[in-house]
Amino acid sequence: MLDKQLFSQYAGLIFDMDGTLIDTMPCHAQAWLMVGEYYGYALQPEIMYKMAGAPLRTIAQAIMQEANMPLTLLQDVMRLKRQFGKALILNQAKLLPAANVAKHFYQQKAMALGTGSHREMTYLLLDKLDIAHCFEAVVTSEDVEKHKPAPDTFLRCAELIQVKPQDCLVFEDADLGVQAGLAAGMHVFDVRTCRLITE
Repeated sequence: MLDKQLFSQYAGLIFDMDGTLIDTMPCHAQAWLMVGEYYGYALQPEIMYKMAGAPLRTIAQAIMQEANMPLTLLQDVMRLKRQFGKALILNQAKLLPAANVAKHFYQQKAMALGTGSHREMTYLLLDKLDIAHCFEAVVTSEDVEKHKPAPDTFLRCAELIQVKPQDCLVFEDADLGVQAGLAAGMHVFDVRTCRLITE
């Protein structure tokens, strides 16, 4: 159970999506295995976990290179991964404890979602799990040029909800996201350890 009192000092709350708000990571891993099986390559989903928060193109390139898969297939691989992932996620994804924080502070604090996921998938998930209304702003991989660990995603969130970065708390489940939040001048709550990180 997350201690909501810990978060009351912040004017703005910013949430990562995959692995933080919504349990999608096992679905993504399964989708990568399915892509590998389709093409006849032993793809390693573990790479995805290490790069959590990065956009699909970056993760796909790393996974393909590790498997000695020709990068000429990149666009096709990304398309197939999205297809498999979408089907799995829409069937299996469920909310994680951080979603209760978002629901608790709805209409009490300015809140945004900052994710490395594709815009279409992001909105499908938020609508399916009925939490889209909690967020005044949503920033996806298509909305910034520099992705996590760069601070751009979270800085854009703060700008859209009109809260100074130093008054925002980021909820994250990945090292790249933690780095991005700190680089933005924000405090970060690591949902893996339930620990507040301030520097």
